[in-house]
Amino acid sequence: PDRFQLTFPLRTNYMYAKVKKSLPEMYAFSVCMWMKSNASPGMGTPFSYAVPGQANELVLIDRGAAWGTPASTTLTHHPQVAKLPFVINDGKWHHICVTWTTRDGVWEAYQDGTQTGSGENLAPYHPIKPQGVLVLGQEQVR
Repeated sequence: PDRFQLTFPLRTNYMYAKVKKSLPEMYAFSVCMWMKSNASPGMGTPFSYAVPGQANELVLIDRGAAWGTPASTTLTHHPQVAKLPFVINDGKWHHICVTWTTRDGVWEAYQDGTQTGSGENLAPYHPIKPQGVLVLGQEQVR
């Protein structure tokens, strides 16, 4: 539905959505979204979660191909990073989901209804801190 759609027509540092509800400490999460990204150089941030003292507690980053570097999508759960096996920089709509649990740092990635990858040791036994700020469409710097 259009009333739940966020559109960021330009790459800026001021177009984003901030979730006002405070989140509790989390030992697992699943996040799903529809997104469309073009193949242009640069970086996009579908979501970021920052807590006091840590701007990148949890960040999903989509990088377009540039200067011989292929496009990539990464999930950062401070201080570790997982490269997600998504192919989304094609200007088409894709449904993506990422799950993570603190137990062994196990994560799974899904694109368009198919599991595309999984891994472990992404911040194992390191819960996501509470009282942070969730932002859609922008990385946070504090």
